[in-house]
Order: sequence, then structure tokens, then C-alpha cells
Amino acid sequence: MTQQDGPGSSILWFQDDEGEGDIEGVIRFVLCLAEEIDLTGLWGFEVAYTCSRPRLDAFGGGAHVIDLGKRKSIGWTSTHEWLEAALRGEDFDA
Repeated sequence: MTQQDGPGSSILWFQDDEGEGDIEGVIRFVLCLAEEIDLTGLWGFEVAYTCSRPRLDAFGGGAHVIDLGKRKSIGWTSTHEWLEAALRGEDFDA
């Protein structure tokens, strides 16, 4: 984990060079931090799935929103699931 724009920045960068990605671990870390320093309000993060070479279904992403005051995840979306639903003609919020 690093601060994206250096000291004083409010942007944290989590990166997994092993390729496994632990989204639940990030959520646990943030909720623990929120408890420790009594954070409130909404906080969110985006996830990017990448690949070192062209492959089908190897790219995508998503986003998560956490209510720090209630200490719980309140919503998430996946670009892959959104795209699949849109291609099936299902209603979605654009």
C-alpha cells in the first residue's frame, strides 16, 4: 500500500503483484482502520483486473462502496456482470 500522490494525499494505492487480489482483505483493513480512528461517511474503491498478454475475459474491474460509520460494505458492481446484463437487454442504470 502506498499513498498515490505522496505524503498528505488522501489516495491509497493497493497493488497485488502476485495476481490474486484480496478485495475482502482491503475491506477488512479499511473497516479496521475506520474503527481504530473513528472514521465516518462513505468510502469507495475501484478494482482493475489486468493481464500481461491479450486473453479473453482477462480484463475488467469493479467498484465497492463502504459506509465507514456503519462499518459495512453497502454495495459493489462488476464491469463484467454489468456488460453481460446489458448485452442480454436487461434494464440497468447507465
